[in-house]
Amino acid sequence: MTQLSNRPEAANNPQLIVSLLGTPGATWAVVGLTDSPDRVAKPIASFLKSELGMHVVPVNLRREPVNGDRAFGRLNEIPFPVDVVHVFINGAAAVGVVDEAIRKGIKNIWFQKDVGGAEAVDKALAAGMNVVVDTCPSIEGRMRSFGWRM
Repeated sequence: MTQLSNRPEAANNPQLIVSLLGTPGATWAVVGLTDSPDRVAKPIASFLKSELGMHVVPVNLRREPVNGDRAFGRLNEIPFPVDVVHVFINGAAAVGVVDEAIRKGIKNIWFQKDVGGAEAVDKALAAGMNVVVDTCPSIEGRMRSFGWRM
């Protein structure tokens, strides 16, 4: 596991990571995903979709479609269940995403490496959410031989 922070033991459970990455067809709402090729969210979302078989839902304030997939401005606009919220934004905005995820009843949240913020992570843990933080599905997936099998 690639844990770069000193987050509580409650985060980054190896079995949780395997479960999240090993469930093809799961719905991942990727918050901060736009069509910009310069943003790291796009290739990671492509990995989730193409290599792991996940249903990726872009979430960005402009509601900008990504690779033809309809985008939503906020989690609460998504009219179907979401299995995992993948957070690519930080600071106060990430706390708001956690609040929306809690209200929507989403149980799993993944804070991308170097984003999220301690307040958002702590709030998710306090709410009883399953939390992965400071790592990347692409890195974790390849370390565990999910996707891009060689």
